[in-house]
Order: sequence, then structure tokens, then C-alpha cells
Amino acid sequence: MISRRKGFLILALIFGAFLSSLGFLLLGDTSYKSQPVFGQLNDPFSIVDYKGDTISSCDWNDKIILYNFLSVECPTDFEKCPFRLEWFKIKIYNELVDNIGFDDVIVVTSFIESTQDVDFRIKQFRDFNKIDSEKWIMTASKYIPYFDNEFTKGNPWTKKDTLFGFERQAHLMTLLVDKNQKIRGKYFTYNFGEIRRITKEISLLLKEEQQKPELKELPIYGNKEFDVSIDKDTLYHEIPEWSFINQNAQIISSKKLDNKIKLVDFFFTSCPTICPKMTLNMVKIQSLLNDNCLSDIELLSFTVDPSKDTSEKLLEYAKSYNVDSTNWNMLTGDQGAIYELGVNGFLVPNQEDALAPGGFLHSENLILIDQFNRIRGYYDGTDSLNIPIIVQHIQSLL
Repeated sequence: MISRRKGFLILALIFGAFLSSLGFLLLGDTSYKSQPVFGQLNDPFSIVDYKGDTISSCDWNDKIILYNFLSVECPTDFEKCPFRLEWFKIKIYNELVDNIGFDDVIVVTSFIESTQDVDFRIKQFRDFNKIDSEKWIMTASKYIPYFDNEFTKGNPWTKKDTLFGFERQAHLMTLLVDKNQKIRGKYFTYNFGEIRRITKEISLLLKEEQQKPELKELPIYGNKEFDVSIDKDTLYHEIPEWSFINQNAQIISSKKLDNKIKLVDFFFTSCPTICPKMTLNMVKIQSLLNDNCLSDIELLSFTVDPSKDTSEKLLEYAKSYNVDSTNWNMLTGDQGAIYELGVNGFLVPNQEDALAPGGFLHSENLILIDQFNRIRGYYDGTDSLNIPIIVQHIQSLL
């Protein structure tokens, strides 16, 4: 009798624990782990699709992308197929086309053949296999730079496949790339289990995107004035017009940069303390802006020592940091005009100071200016942790 009671008690405890666990799962918040990062694109690239259209990777900046390789011989010749086409169609392609939750996901496939008629054969391949969605982009471009990464066992682009005899191990792989150009998944898609894993990890990546906190609207700095004659009844502080000479001895004026976002700092080439850090961080920001295909953004560096920092000196300094002059102007000119612009325009200190390192006092801040010449952010330019924050804030203004 006692043993029977013990048995009922044990069963009750087990059943109760099960119900408690089930209730926790149903009522509690599910915890999602972030996908790993295996690599990142350093520079934008272009492909030519089978229709002859040139497409830049910048065109897919708002997409999550699967990159992989195929053969026009699939699926009739399995030995020439980098992955099992029917599996990929059922588990991936059909999901992308039919599931509105995957609207932001596309596939970019490069074909391994080098024949002259490969584009025509890709079209035949699409028709034969009933692939008619623009969400599966196909190209004869051979090189996809995302595969040119070490991963864990050597670069799959340079490493030969010894298992199935393909010229590149990369041919057997599918990569999952997020909207920040980071490789977040890698799969040997000759394996059905790996293909099944792809849609699950895309879902996790989409969940990660949804959980990102929304960026609050950036403040507008400077004095504000009330004006009953305009709709919004507020006049915000704006940067006054200016004109100076850059490192290439060209006259650059604020009018030429109207309607562009600007990131500004003040420095001098002989600065012994904060300027090298600020310039290095600006270089990293410029590179990150390029990686993210963000255009119409100007970087401006005003020297506080214009008597020594001539155009020639600024050009020498720019070259020493591998500055891309396409959208980065280092500016010199009348010292009084630069100081006036700094203090009353950008609202930062600028002055000669015998007690300051190098003889000049200037701000360590990087200053973000929007398309309407309003100040939208100040950031410590010596702190590299501010780099992704600045790029994110620039994106929010576009």
C-alpha cells in the first residue's frame, strides 16, 4: 500500500514538473542566441547576372542573402552538382517565394561552368527547373568574395574539395550573409541535414533583426528661436557658410556640400596627443561607410594651425593615413575664420594656447551635421567604441 502511494506521488511530481515546464515555455520569453560571425565583406563588389545586368552588392544592403554555387548539369548529373537541387528547391526556394516572412531574403548563385553559352544555359536551367522568381539571382560571375575567408579549416575558395572532386571547396558551400555584410552561417549543402538547418537559422537571424532596439531620433544641438511666421515655429542653430582650401589645393565651400551629411573634426598635423587617434578613427569610419555603401557623406577636418598646415602639408598628412580624398577634405585658410566657425558655428573651442600640447586647444569631438546644416551629434573622437555608433547615427539620417 505504501509503495503504491509512493508510486502515485512520484508520478504526480513528474507530471507536475512537466506542466510547470510547459507553462514556463508558453508564458515566458524565449531566449534567442545570436548567430556567430564567420567573416565580413571588406569592399562592395558587382556581378553580371545571366540576363547581362550588372548588379552591385550595394543593391542588396537591405537583404539577407544566401550565396552559393551550382552547375547547369544539375540535377541530371549528380557528380557535377555542388548541392542537391531538389532539396534546396523544396526546403529553401519554395520557402523564400511563398513565405511573406522571408521577404527580405534572396539567393545569389554563381555557376561553375566557363563555357561561352553559359548565360543561355542558365536561362534554360531556370526554365527547365521552373525557377521564375527574382528572389533567386543567377550569375556566371565566378568569384564571390564572401567565400574568400579562412573560416575554421582553411580558405574554402583556395582549398580544393577532396571529397567530391570539385575545383573549390567553396563550391559545396552556402553562406548566410546579414544586412551588415557579415557572414552569419556556413553550410555544406551537399548534405540534406545542412539544408534543413538553413531556414531555421534564417528565422533566428530575422528574429535578431526584430529585437534590435529602435534608434531614438537624434537631438538638434544649439540655441533655438521661436518664430510665429513658420509652421514649426522653431528656428534651429545652423552652421554658417564657409569656404576654405583642401589638401589638393581646391576651394571647397559649404554650398558645394549642401544636402549632404557631414562628419567634422578640428586637428593640426603636428598635434602630439589626440589628433592621431582622431584621424585613425575617422579613417575607420570612412572605410565602414564604404563597406555599407553609404554615399553623399562628407568628412571634413579643419586645421587649427593653418599657418603651418598648408595644402601641401595636409596632403602629406592625408597620404600618411591613406585617406581617400573622394569624400574627405582636410581644410586650411584664414585662422580667424576657422576659429570663428569652430566656436560660433560648430560650438567647439578653438584657440592658441601656450599651455596646451602642441600650442593649440581644440575639441576632441567628432561632430555630426545633417543635410540641413544642423548639429545632430557630438562624439569623443579618440574612443574607437564610438565608430559603429556614429555610422548607425549617419544611417538614421539618410
